[in-house]
Amino acid sequence: MENSSLKDFYQLPALDQNDYQQFSFGGGENHFRLTSTPSRNITLLFRYQGDESMLQLLLLTDALKRAGAVDIHLLLPYFPGARQDRVCNPGEPLSVKVYASLINAQHYASVTVFDPHSDVTPALLERVKVVKNHAFVANVLAGLHGSITLVSPDAGANKKVFELSAYLGGLPVVRADKIRDVRDGKIIATEVFADDLHGTTCVIVDDICAGGRTFIELAKRLKEKGAEKIVLIVSHYEGSANEEVLLKNGIDKVFCTDSLHSHRSDLVNVTAITPYLISQGEIK
Repeated sequence: MENSSLKDFYQLPALDQNDYQQFSFGGGENHFRLTSTPSRNITLLFRYQGDESMLQLLLLTDALKRAGAVDIHLLLPYFPGARQDRVCNPGEPLSVKVYASLINAQHYASVTVFDPHSDVTPALLERVKVVKNHAFVANVLAGLHGSITLVSPDAGANKKVFELSAYLGGLPVVRADKIRDVRDGKIIATEVFADDLHGTTCVIVDDICAGGRTFIELAKRLKEKGAEKIVLIVSHYEGSANEEVLLKNGIDKVFCTDSLHSHRSDLVNVTAITPYLISQGEIK
């Protein structure tokens, strides 16, 4: 980004109140007041924290534009609704398109997303830049030892995991698959396409972990195949999974970014997302 500096970098939610004040009226409406004058070319890092935060992003964007900002580069590491990228049942919305329409209506100079769930998200966004999880995963693997095998948790992840394997120099990949009941999303069965995983560190790589049921069932199957250690690497970790259950079922460590969740624990290791976005050239 040209002519940028630290004072041109905004965050929502803010780490401090140097750039703007945020408050709510009695009726529940959000409001912003800028406390400094923005430059014409700025970068805005937005961490989604529920749908109310989306409205806050739109209000802050409008305030910045009215104060003189012309080119706003949006860093949006977790794109909301990305998993709702198709309509499975009659009467459902195409959620990812609704969120994308809100973002496109702001006419950002660029929109950077980190490891989106599928190709649907970047296809719907204007002036989009996708940052893949490759560098993040490589940094995690650099701290692991032993014989490493990548695990693709389902058919939808195969393309991304095989591409990741090529980036990492051809690490072996084990494919898995899961069958869900489309009515409630519950996993009916999990299958691992490997015969013997004895002595290996199985590294499951995926874009998001919510309740963790996918990875719990997969870890059980990997243990049955002889996996010595199981590591889960996810770009976006909601923090709603029961860590005791993850551990009990064979997951030894979880690595994630702070795109959604920033609480570290004995199980969960959290990495800052901002450096990976900076390394892609959005912030100089």
